[in-house]
Amino acid sequence: MTTDVTIKTSPALALKGSLFTLTAIQLYRFDLLEIANELDSKIKQAPNFFQNTPIVIDLQSLEIDSSTQVTELIALFKKKKLIPVGIRGASNRYKDLAIEAGLAILPEAKPAPKIAKTAKQSAPEEISEATPHTSIKADTIEVTEASNQTGSRLITAPVRSGQQIYAPGGDLVVLAPVSHGAELLAEGHIHVHGPLRGRALAGVNGDKTAIIYCKSLEAELVSIAGQYKIIEDLKESDLWKRSVCIKLVNDRLQVEAL
Repeated sequence: MTTDVTIKTSPALALKGSLFTLTAIQLYRFDLLEIANELDSKIKQAPNFFQNTPIVIDLQSLEIDSSTQVTELIALFKKKKLIPVGIRGASNRYKDLAIEAGLAILPEAKPAPKIAKTAKQSAPEEISEATPHTSIKADTIEVTEASNQTGSRLITAPVRSGQQIYAPGGDLVVLAPVSHGAELLAEGHIHVHGPLRGRALAGVNGDKTAIIYCKSLEAELVSIAGQYKIIEDLKESDLWKRSVCIKLVNDRLQVEAL
């Protein structure tokens, strides 16, 4: 006589929706030397920020003539210690090449959505000059299906290092400090009624009218509709550690005292 014994074990994996902020490198023309020089200039400003940074290669404004050019671009970025993880805007004949190189095919950028002015706020939660040839933007790429929650969000607890708060379809209001290594994302405005020491990305879907407000500017990075400033740029201003509002004027970030 035999007895079958079934041993239940915990699952080996789980699928979860997540949002990651990736740097998109938007190319306007194919000139490897010029691209390399402009990358060096950007990296020199903040070497730690770009070290082993995952990037998306954006070809929406660039005409690629051959598969060799795609391969050369990937090799160039890897040589600069950047890690290409995806590509967008490539024609169909080059998508297979990108997949063979281990890159994900990402959707093209969408026009900025119109945010309803009458959206209800949710309950508190606990927790450049001329167009350059190469433009580096901090875009929010949704890599898997995220929450369907929409509207503004109000956060009352401190946002600690490693935490990410996202407000889809509305504004994000934080009534507490935001620590180094924390990240705030909103399709609308961002209000921080305390020190902002982490990253703040407003208008992540392309809304150029979005504004960032904070009581004390100490941020690692601020971004509106993909245009950004990093801590080295912000520290040069006499508005460092002061109450400010940050907005986009002629496609350039402008920091003003409150």
